[in-house]
Amino acid sequence: MNGFSNSQKFKTHFEEQISDEGQNLVLEFFLTFSRFECALKNSIIYASLRRNSVEPNWDLFVSDIRGSFNVEGNVQLSEAVAYLLSNPPKIQQLKDGAILWEDRVFQENEPELNRLCLSIRDVRNNLMHGGKFQGRYEPDISRNYILLKSSVTILNEWLELSEDIKQLFHERIS
Repeated sequence: MNGFSNSQKFKTHFEEQISDEGQNLVLEFFLTFSRFECALKNSIIYASLRRNSVEPNWDLFVSDIRGSFNVEGNVQLSEAVAYLLSNPPKIQQLKDGAILWEDRVFQENEPELNRLCLSIRDVRNNLMHGGKFQGRYEPDISRNYILLKSSVTILNEWLELSEDIKQLFHERIS
């Protein structure tokens, strides 16, 4: 081994393939999403036990903010919501021994806010597990860039709708 760990090698490849702007956006998304989930779990109200593990209860959170989420008068938020609803991230499927990207099929009566929440979680899953950013990252032509920006915009708005979650989000990291 040449002194670099596997994670350091991957980080080097990441830095070589993705612009500084892209790297900053990926970092902002991961930090925002991860911290948001941490705040949901730490609130206890939005923590669920699933298979002996504590997970954030996104569905309950979304249900609680449904009445106060409003895109009126906020152009950036309105554009982010419209983009995610019109162009939700694809999900990976395994078919005939190959991993393929396919459209997520939402339930017919799925509320828009739930679709947004699922889409944001799909963005996270795709970025973390789905092999996104293979090759050059170019924000002007990359749908991934818009998905990340839209997700961050919506998550930041959702923080404004819950003072408790916002407070937990901003707690000092220890």
